[in-house]
Amino acid sequence: MAFVISKGASSSSFTHQPKNFDVFLSFRGQDSRHGFVSHLYEALQLKGIHTFINDKPRGEEISEELLKTIENSMMSIIIFSKNYASSTWCLDELVKIVECKKNDQLVRPIFYKVDPSELCNQNGKFRKALAKHEKNIKDNKKVQRWKIALQEATNISGWHYKHSSRKIRFIQGIVEEISNSKLNCKPLFVAQYPVGIDYRVKSILSDIESNDAHMIGIYGPSGIGKTTIAKAIFNRICDRFDGFCYLENFREKSRTNDGVIELQETLLFEISRDKNLKVGNKSRGINMIKERLFFRRILLVLDDVDKWVQIENLLGRCDWFAVGSKIIITTKDKHLVATLGKCFSTYEVKELDEDEAHELFSMHAFQSNKPKKDYLELATQIIQYAKGIPLALVIMGADLCGRTRPEWKNGIDKYKRISNKEIQKVLEISYEGLDEVVQNIFLDIACFFKGFSKMYVMDILDSCNLNPNYGIQKLMDKSLIRVDQYGKLLMHDLLQKMGKDIVQRESPQLPGKRSRLWRYEDVLNVLIENTGSEKIRGIMICSPESSKIQLEPKCLEKMKNLKFLMVSNVDICGNLEYLPNGLRVLDWRGFPLSSLPSNFRPQKLTILNMPESWVIMFKILERIQCRSLTHLNFQSCQYIRELPDLSNATPNIKQLNLCECVKLVEVHDSVGCLDKLESWDLTGCVELQILPRCIMMKSLKFLILYECKRVEWFPDIPKEMENLKFLSLAYTAIRVLPSSFGNLIGIERLDIGSYLYSCHLPTSIYKLQCLRKLVLHGSVKFPKDMEIGSQELCNSYGGFSKCGFLMLNFLKKLTYFHISEKCLLLGSENLSFQDGIMRFNGLDFLLIEDSKFLKKIPKLPESIRSVYAPNCIWLNLQSLRKLLLQFGRNLGLPPNMKCSGVKGNVLVDWHLHQIDYSSQLPLSKFFLIEEELRPTLDAYLIDFGERYNIIVPEKKIPKWFNHQSTESSISFWVGPEFPTFAFCIAFRLVPLKDIYANNDKCGSLCDDIISWICVVNILTNGHKRPFMRQPIFQCLKCDHLWFYGVPHSQLQQKFGDLMQGDRNHVEISCKISHWTSEFGNFAPVIARMGAHVECICPQNSIIIPNNS
Repeated sequence: MAFVISKGASSSSFTHQPKNFDVFLSFRGQDSRHGFVSHLYEALQLKGIHTFINDKPRGEEISEELLKTIENSMMSIIIFSKNYASSTWCLDELVKIVECKKNDQLVRPIFYKVDPSELCNQNGKFRKALAKHEKNIKDNKKVQRWKIALQEATNISGWHYKHSSRKIRFIQGIVEEISNSKLNCKPLFVAQYPVGIDYRVKSILSDIESNDAHMIGIYGPSGIGKTTIAKAIFNRICDRFDGFCYLENFREKSRTNDGVIELQETLLFEISRDKNLKVGNKSRGINMIKERLFFRRILLVLDDVDKWVQIENLLGRCDWFAVGSKIIITTKDKHLVATLGKCFSTYEVKELDEDEAHELFSMHAFQSNKPKKDYLELATQIIQYAKGIPLALVIMGADLCGRTRPEWKNGIDKYKRISNKEIQKVLEISYEGLDEVVQNIFLDIACFFKGFSKMYVMDILDSCNLNPNYGIQKLMDKSLIRVDQYGKLLMHDLLQKMGKDIVQRESPQLPGKRSRLWRYEDVLNVLIENTGSEKIRGIMICSPESSKIQLEPKCLEKMKNLKFLMVSNVDICGNLEYLPNGLRVLDWRGFPLSSLPSNFRPQKLTILNMPESWVIMFKILERIQCRSLTHLNFQSCQYIRELPDLSNATPNIKQLNLCECVKLVEVHDSVGCLDKLESWDLTGCVELQILPRCIMMKSLKFLILYECKRVEWFPDIPKEMENLKFLSLAYTAIRVLPSSFGNLIGIERLDIGSYLYSCHLPTSIYKLQCLRKLVLHGSVKFPKDMEIGSQELCNSYGGFSKCGFLMLNFLKKLTYFHISEKCLLLGSENLSFQDGIMRFNGLDFLLIEDSKFLKKIPKLPESIRSVYAPNCIWLNLQSLRKLLLQFGRNLGLPPNMKCSGVKGNVLVDWHLHQIDYSSQLPLSKFFLIEEELRPTLDAYLIDFGERYNIIVPEKKIPKWFNHQSTESSISFWVGPEFPTFAFCIAFRLVPLKDIYANNDKCGSLCDDIISWICVVNILTNGHKRPFMRQPIFQCLKCDHLWFYGVPHSQLQQKFGDLMQGDRNHVEISCKISHWTSEFGNFAPVIARMGAHVECICPQNSIIIPNNS
């Protein structure tokens, strides 16, 4: 399949342009022209080996034409004779030949009546010749290059012709070996347009060269470029081995004994060049291969392996190869490469980035490295559809080449509806290799569960007896799905389309005969016409626009085997008299009835989601007595007033979502004893007053009571609960916590406090030794009756003393500390932290929101990594400078660095920056995207590793940043290793209405609340990669600076493989991908960028604004 090469990188190593000559002969004419060389030349020509011999008179300087001839030869043969080194012409040829060897040219020396050690040690006539050159030639560097070239050439294995040798037999042996070598070394075709492959190959080669692993596994899904990379590597390094062989279509050929024998004979011939070898049977072939290759350093590529037994059938065990041998396999199965043993390394092939995808597609669609201007928008749609799969980009580019814009539009629409057969054929290979159970899991995910939590889906599949532990891992090993950092199941769009096409082919004309239905038109047709059948396993009724439909009460009656029923954005009129008892998932947003059908008695129901519905809880539970139920979601159900006893109806419930049930008043005591409950969310239950008297829930991990404004008492905790990690009591009416609160020994994050009430913490809070994140809202009082030694510590925390902070051991372990607008301001209007905060020696994150009193931040503990002070407009910027220096030290950045490329000063006009209206979203849609970026409660506990962040109100980039730009990108030149750096972005809020045009004063808040999401990319030598997760900036009311830096080890790991030589160009770019304005008065723009980095920029290349 085709792949691509990154911008600015030479592709010659991979494309292997046709050569003018097979062999170039370098020799000293007076020693050997009319005897040995002429006979060798004739013998090569007779064998059909196109050989270059220079018959022209030689001058002092070698010509450019001759240098090009060397470059354009597949192989060079150097005939070292006694007077070879006396010719400067020969020595110049030699330097060029050694240079070409580094670019993969084959080179072999012949030592003609000279001892190789004489060249190696540069003794005898070679020493005399070189000494003479040193005397006569002023350019000592040139003579040194000759010496080095001689030294390198003598280290290459070749032939030694002695005085006693029989010339004809010697020449015949050389010609035979060259003939075999030449035929064997014809480079493999890599790709028509090898764009982007260079750095991938370099990355694998660096791994191959840096360790002793003799097996290398290259894995990834179909169409991703594994074969292309393997061929490029083979071309690049095959001449370094005693023998080499590339076996393609390995999986197909390994299916039969005859196929295995054919592979064994091919391997023996490719390396030994003996056409007479026949293995007879598989077992004998294994022994023959081992006997004949045992002492050889070989390179073997097995392309497209899917089972370890295929390798064993070919080679037996793989532990007998000679030291230095390399076996490279390509596979779709990640698990296979993990079973290769101790001496192996792996490489996962990733999708192309956006720039690479544009270039590859454009080369096939336009024969240019970029789209035509009037086709740019259409080309971008293709890029987004293909999502970086080279196979899809190549096929669709070739298909659309030369077509008109209307034809392009029709083609794109067709791709979205009907998969391209060529692409489909390749992608389905992985699917066809799965057993039936795993195929069913794949189709369920493709049709219904892509983007859902892995654990959620596993519960569903387990209830269907599909063994999800094995099946999902198998799909991950085959690269058909992946799991993101939040535990969501993800699948490439083309693979999802493939899965859906497989289901549609079950019955192209009759949707009611298919196993799964998700297209609204098909579902509507089946339900209205009542053409359903027992074959239907799942239905998703989801209209693209909110709509009403009238259905028969028993429209689902024919679907006896229905497992999944999901309904949303549809108002179904009429009564519902039948639901299949075999349902595992009933997910119906806006369910129109108060109860379920009277004849519905599910035994294996696992998921019951009915958000925004009319249901009444006790009526629902009358119909459902189901031990298999694990997930209940009644979010925003306005008719639920009481949560009844769940211990009999749903004893194994894991997740209970009652968010925004604004009429809920009471929760039954039994709920506090649900052993399996892991997540209980009561956010926004504003009428809730009565909770269980005690909580004994050994599995509970998350308990959210955020904005339960009438909850005054927290339940007793009679036993230790080590699994509860996140507890939110923010904006409740709780004033006092029970003394048993200390039994929450595993808690890592606590949100507590209210602006209306003062919350007093019990002394037992000192037991919370795992607490890492403390978020305080309003007034929260710590107990004051503690002493350490004989000294009471009411004043131990300086500026915190008025707020009741004591030097508590557990507080020293805090990594996250959040102070909101009115928090900790009891009796003080001057919120200036004193040195007491240094005692929080584990503090990682300090967040101070909307404070009008915060004037400075003191020296913070060395553990601090992030300081957020959004909308704190009176903050003294001297604090920022000190913090920059502290973070710079932690990152290993010198405090003062200058750039030689600074050009001078230029005035900056803030108002030149254009607002991107295309990325503006209404609040509701922005929150949906934000929810996707932080999809689970686990996101509140994730530690994203060592990284340094600062967000403060300010307009100017500090002078500490030695590179600055007035655009949304900044670039610099660096040396051979990816550098440590920190960058800074100045965000400006630009008025959308004239009446706000003068709201430009530093220290003033705008009449709006703005939130946005950014995308930050690093472009290294033309190759773009995302730098980080998309950062979210929330509820900002003025201009802000954002500082970001990560340690050198992380940068080197992520971008080090993109470095090329001693000079490398790096560009950091930032784009606001989505933004929203609560009142529509202002919009965010990127006004400036800065970078602090040690550079090698050329002079007069950088602009520093004069007011920085």
